[in-house]
Amino acid sequence: MSTTNIDTAERVRRLEYRRNSLGALAHGESLESRTKRREEYANEWAAWFRQRMDSAEVDDPVSLLPDAMARLQEIADDRAIAAINKLKKALTEVLK
Repeated sequence: MSTTNIDTAERVRRLEYRRNSLGALAHGESLESRTKRREEYANEWAAWFRQRMDSAEVDDPVSLLPDAMARLQEIADDRAIAAINKLKKALTEVLK
């Protein structure tokens, strides 16, 4: 019986592929569309960082991480509230 050793980089690549595949499945989308959406998100964040760096006249994007994290939290909160409100509406309709 032979055992195949997988290096750390390959293990990480496989875990990421699995996580992305499961995420796409959970959203009812293809892995390709999920990857495209991720690239769009990355482009939006890069543009946001460039704009903030220009307006604050800073060269180091790390200095903007607290603001970026706060923005990310706001986005997550807004989406969670929207999902909760959608669920409440659906439950109200069902209980009528």
